[in-house]
Amino acid sequence: MFDLFSMPRYVESPPGNIMGPIAQLFGAVINFLFNIVYSIGPAHSLGIAIILMTIIFRFLIMPLGLKSQKSMMKMRELKPELDKIKAKYGSSKDPEVMKKSQQEQQALLAKHGANPLSGCLPMLVQFPLFIGLNIVMRQAALYITTLRDMYENLASALLDVPGLVGMSDNRGIIWRLAEGYAEGFGAIVNPQWVQNRLAFENYLRETGRLYGTTFEQIRADVAAFGNDILIYGLPEHLAQILNRFTPEEWELVYRYIPAEYLPEIQNKVADISQIQNFFGVSIVDPSGMGFPGILIPILTGISMLISSWLMQQRTYDPNADERTVLTQKMMLVVMPIMMMVFTVNLVAAVGVFWITGQIFQIIQDFVLLKKSGTPIRLPFAKQPEEVVDVVPTKKKKER
Repeated sequence: MFDLFSMPRYVESPPGNIMGPIAQLFGAVINFLFNIVYSIGPAHSLGIAIILMTIIFRFLIMPLGLKSQKSMMKMRELKPELDKIKAKYGSSKDPEVMKKSQQEQQALLAKHGANPLSGCLPMLVQFPLFIGLNIVMRQAALYITTLRDMYENLASALLDVPGLVGMSDNRGIIWRLAEGYAEGFGAIVNPQWVQNRLAFENYLRETGRLYGTTFEQIRADVAAFGNDILIYGLPEHLAQILNRFTPEEWELVYRYIPAEYLPEIQNKVADISQIQNFFGVSIVDPSGMGFPGILIPILTGISMLISSWLMQQRTYDPNADERTVLTQKMMLVVMPIMMMVFTVNLVAAVGVFWITGQIFQIIQDFVLLKKSGTPIRLPFAKQPEEVVDVVPTKKKKER
């Protein structure tokens, strides 16, 4: 799958110059809302913060959405007039004739304030947020201060357990998990980053500081070396590895922790889990195909199916030819399936964002359709046998 939407197993560098500012802004907003929700209660707080952010965002773009919806409905009403203009100029390939036809159609649309591209605007506005949320949530501990502090405290507690993390000469279980030496588990640290760490250790060896030097004393050297390196003895670096641990990996780690340390470690892991879990789903991890994570893609597909169906009500044309109707039916099915496939591989937080936004859109569409008096037809309903005027005619009041 396209890397922009994939959820890598490896610890990543912070985003670059293009996506970096978007991620920082997005992370700051989520961090602000998260702190409010967390102060009320930690359970499910990250998922609730994302829902709250989505609702606020939807209210902010509501004027744009309403304008888009009204423009699409206006296009439906103007369809007979547009068809007349097309019939007037026929199927001529003469550039001058085609130009006059387009000019006349554009003049009609401009007169009534309709824009055929207006339906794309809300989606275009959402797209940067869609990407930004995926970047922020797959590195949540870098952007959410409470989580970062909790992960670093957990890392410090693990470093206090003798031999658990390990050093170059005596690899502990966390070291082995990080680099893919634990049987049945993939590496968390990119092989290139491992090479960078070995190069850094050689640098310390050459300068006579590999042994008898504290991690605090080499912190400045690590920072100067660059982002693509992890030193397991530094809590802030180890925290990035722990942020990738699965429940199965934690169960393996627990086996190597002496009884006197185990309750504290388990409590710290549980405190983080209740923040990141949203009704049984870790929203900082890919939804995947297992239960209950698969519910996120399924609900994403269902919500988009309903939203797309209501959108088609705004542009419904009983005079549409068979090919157009078939295309609309295909889009009604294909787009939800595509979103389901995307959200299986994206962090579950993106699915929560999308589902919440679609529910908001469904309510907005339903209210607008009812208010405009537009009939709501069932999906895949047969076209009426008689051709009818798409512009509703008002009944004359009886005297």
